[in-house]
Amino acid sequence: MTDNQLVEEVPGLYGALRVEEKVVQKIWADQDFDKRELVTECGKKVIISSPGIWNLAEEGPDFKNASISLDNSPVDGDIEIHFNSSDWEKHGHHKDVNYNRVLLHVTFFPQNEKKVVCKTQVGKEIPQLVLLPKLRHSLEEHLEKQALERLSAYESKKTSSFSSLIDHEQVRQKNYLLAKARWVQKKKYAQTRLLKNNQEEVFHETFLEVLGYRRNREPMARISKVYPTHHWRSEKLDSAKIFQSEKDWKLQGLRPANHPQKRLAQYCNLWKANPDWIEDVLKMSIPTSTNCEKSTRKNLGLKKLKRVWQEEVLAGGWGGTRVDTLWIDACLPLLSEINQRDYFATWFHWFAGDFPKFLKEITKCAEIAGHTPNKPFSNGVLQGVLGYCIEERILG
Repeated sequence: MTDNQLVEEVPGLYGALRVEEKVVQKIWADQDFDKRELVTECGKKVIISSPGIWNLAEEGPDFKNASISLDNSPVDGDIEIHFNSSDWEKHGHHKDVNYNRVLLHVTFFPQNEKKVVCKTQVGKEIPQLVLLPKLRHSLEEHLEKQALERLSAYESKKTSSFSSLIDHEQVRQKNYLLAKARWVQKKKYAQTRLLKNNQEEVFHETFLEVLGYRRNREPMARISKVYPTHHWRSEKLDSAKIFQSEKDWKLQGLRPANHPQKRLAQYCNLWKANPDWIEDVLKMSIPTSTNCEKSTRKNLGLKKLKRVWQEEVLAGGWGGTRVDTLWIDACLPLLSEINQRDYFATWFHWFAGDFPKFLKEITKCAEIAGHTPNKPFSNGVLQGVLGYCIEERILG
């Protein structure tokens, strides 16, 4: 627990990222990775029954009282999280009796050529599990998720108490470039996903993950794998049973409109109303522009395009900002990669999706958007501000 504030320089798409070890701990706490076919570096099969209780207050391992099985043998004990296997001895855990109950050492990165064997103070060898190959999303996306959660939690506080943390001039200067960087990043992730699966399944998987919001993205991702597209074309599909098939939902404090059971029912209805919705997405005519900064929603024709997306492709099944988030996060980066065309202008000027209200307040205070009718809130400007918050590690 005492290592929570350790920071590592981690390779990212645009250079090194400064990442706290606590970020990796949260990935474990949320079980936000593919848990199928987990194998330790020494070849033991791992099944996780309980990740343990996150230890945020005491000396000792990061997670207490976890339950797992190793090669089908159930074991209970503690879990320690590090960036690298060598951190075990660097932090002195091999000499500390508090770590004698550790049954699994979880590292973010795999070992290098020089293998490290981790042992407890009593000499017991600890199996090591590497998380990086099992992540469904990049580390940048996990940083984004956590930044959004912090910003959302901050919404109840006054803007003035938060505004002092923000350099508004820097926000203005960096906004466009940070938004562009985030677009390129999202296209890169889309490209990676398309290399691993066919187009239809990738749209299906990404769509369900977006419907899970930040809290329930991982169980939605599992559902997309267990129930691929051919299941959703069946008239006998029961969205309530699909919801019940997952046990790891995070429902506390969730708005009724965002309940995953409701979102799954909406998705089921989409397949009934328009079983060819993915084909329709692929046929959409999307505008491009060589001068994004001088483009507008009007000259790009985005209002008409949104109507096609919402009413024809989605068959009127969604309203509000979720319609926009499904387009800008689930579809547009994929379409850009599939069609090999740059849709940055459309993505930048598109209507704002599901962003925390507080992020809009920052944007307004920095006078980038929202303070005049000629500068509406858009996905791009909010993405740029979010990029600034992540880059500067605002709110930790």
